[in-house]
Amino acid sequence: MVAAALVAAQQPLYDFTVSRDWLTMSDGVRLAVTFWRPIPRDSTERFPVLLELLPYRKDDSFYRRDYPLYHYFVQRGYILAKVDIRGSGGSEGRLPDREYSDAELDDAVEIIGQLARAPGASGVVGMWGISWGGFNALQVAMRRPPALKAILALHASDDLFHDDVHYIDGALHVDPYALEIDHENGLPRTPDYPLDSAYFADRFDVEPWIFTYLRHDRDGEFWRDRSPRFHPERITIPVYLIGGLLDGYRDAVPRLLESLRVPIKAEIGPWEHDWPDNGAPGPNYEWRSRAVRWWDHWLKGRDSGFLREPRLLLFVRDAHPPSDTITLVPGRWRFTNWPIPGGRVVTLHPAPGRRLVPGPAKAGWDSLRYVPTVGAAAKDWWGDRTDDMAPDDAGSLIYDGSSLQGSVVLAGFPRVELVVTASAALANWTVRLEDVAPDGQVALVTGAVVNGTQIGSRLEPRRLVPGRRERLVADLHFTTWTFRPGHRIRLAVANAQFPMIWPTPFPMVTTLQTGPEAVLRLPVVPRGVGSPADLPAPEPRAQASDAAELDSMPPGGRQVLEDPKTRITAIELRSTGGYRIGEQRVEEIETEAWRVARDRPAEAEFVGTESHRIQLHGRVLDLQTLMEIRSDSAYIHARFVREIGENGSSVRRRVWADSIPRLSH
Repeated sequence: MVAAALVAAQQPLYDFTVSRDWLTMSDGVRLAVTFWRPIPRDSTERFPVLLELLPYRKDDSFYRRDYPLYHYFVQRGYILAKVDIRGSGGSEGRLPDREYSDAELDDAVEIIGQLARAPGASGVVGMWGISWGGFNALQVAMRRPPALKAILALHASDDLFHDDVHYIDGALHVDPYALEIDHENGLPRTPDYPLDSAYFADRFDVEPWIFTYLRHDRDGEFWRDRSPRFHPERITIPVYLIGGLLDGYRDAVPRLLESLRVPIKAEIGPWEHDWPDNGAPGPNYEWRSRAVRWWDHWLKGRDSGFLREPRLLLFVRDAHPPSDTITLVPGRWRFTNWPIPGGRVVTLHPAPGRRLVPGPAKAGWDSLRYVPTVGAAAKDWWGDRTDDMAPDDAGSLIYDGSSLQGSVVLAGFPRVELVVTASAALANWTVRLEDVAPDGQVALVTGAVVNGTQIGSRLEPRRLVPGRRERLVADLHFTTWTFRPGHRIRLAVANAQFPMIWPTPFPMVTTLQTGPEAVLRLPVVPRGVGSPADLPAPEPRAQASDAAELDSMPPGGRQVLEDPKTRITAIELRSTGGYRIGEQRVEEIETEAWRVARDRPAEAEFVGTESHRIQLHGRVLDLQTLMEIRSDSAYIHARFVREIGENGSSVRRRVWADSIPRLSH
């Protein structure tokens, strides 16, 4: 296996060309494509094609991001095709009405057929990408285009309602991404940025997607038709999955390992929503060289030895102090299979006296008043690096185990089974698994939210009956963690996870029954799980010579602000960025603020702004976006303002607004 990898790595690299072109769809719409083509070493040489299909603007926003990735793969004998989704970037056509639309997926099937027949192509295609590109790779695989032979999906979800960015754990989540994508969807077409009638009809005047997702606030066919979790049989080609322990989409990796009946490789590292060779926190490895071995096997018919490894590469985290700036996580890389051999379930029970005990416990009831401002310590989705969890625990019911006598290694989905009540018709429960060190510092291990209206059914949510006992069963998000001797296992339960989850509207009190019916199930594995993994070190990333980041932009940051007079908690984010590509200069500024009052949870709000200034060829374009989401006890109110200007003068301004009934959030 090592010898095969070395032979592949020692093969001479290809010179290549880069060109922009068009792919014409059957309805006449032209999609912008950039081709990276290896220069053949003889006239008969043909190459597989790798497709990435995104709305993220290949010619400006993603230009610098793409270069080191495409540079790496094209040099190793692959044609790379980067395509802007219709209505985005440099492509023609009307912007679709949602992410992963029928138009996008139909185009993808047609694109794959064209790429298989492209000059210099060998007739086989792979599809790949991170986040959106991973999502649509899985969904296009479900449509089975004949020339698509394998996919590679990084940080992608298999359950769009429960695990995507719009409804985290089935509860309303307002993410900066919602502002960012609807803002960039309003930018003109590259490379000339025309403010013509097609731009206004196909982009600027198209209703922002935020309204689509607020209106689809229940699980159902809208979400499930594109979710591999519910249709694993539709995928019939090999799948390579990469996830991160600090990424919100990590649960798809072990679930698809279990459900897909195709050759599959999976890797889960310590990082957030980023690439394995440079993602934070590390340790990192050169995933691109492993990807080449994957593609070589399925698209070139070479035995790279890659599939002789166990199916799962897993980073097993050692305990470490809580830190939202940690850059290197202690732990070890292991090759194993899934389910992990030798794994077992350890059962603990919340008990009277706020204890977590292994044996039978007496029944009792603990109560907690809902504090809608709780949750800032856990950050903005399950997986962000977090500091000490004590501020969130202060507004939670906490249950602590005894000081551990030995190490306990987790790998999998912890599960809770709880009996709860709420004094209001709408309530969420947030459950966190934490590690309490001997010095009292509290590290977040994993967590999950349960939307109270979905306790009985995700597909048929119902409001709660105040005071009625409900049995809550939930899997916490996938994790690995090693509890050390002297540490304590903590279960924390609350009703708020702000700003991750939109606050429920009614003041209330919740109760939790302790004793034998309250259960925490921990997926414990042997300390020597699997076998050690010797991974390639990250290689230097090539950079585009005609582009650079601007160093003149002011810094951003995150603040948690609490006003003791109004009892309002605000989470404020600011990010800035800028870059140049040749003569073109782009500056971006983005702000978000979430606010909720401790005594008035119905009146929560989000206000986000984003601006783009594009300077090119004697023109200055300014796109300004404002997104406001506010609530009362009955409605979620959304307002979106988009304005485009040229050379200091406003060209067009458009406002959308809607109020969506609060049925289950």
